Amino acid sequence: MELFFAIGLPMILLVGLTFFFMSEGIPAWIQNLSSKSSTIWNFGIVSMSIMTIIIYLSRR
Repeated sequence: MELFFAIGLPMILLVGLTFFFMSEGIPAWIQNLSSKSSTIWNFGIVSMSIMTIIIYLSRR
């Protein structure tokens, strides 16, 4: 079951969203994300770093 959650679910979401965007067109909110991509990347990197530190400290 963990293998399905780790591999299958992201693949299903990726394929599903690809078909959805191909049929409906790319929504305006996704097109706006490209102009703010650096902010999103920075937020993602900082949040992953903080989560990693919290996990490390909680296991210690």
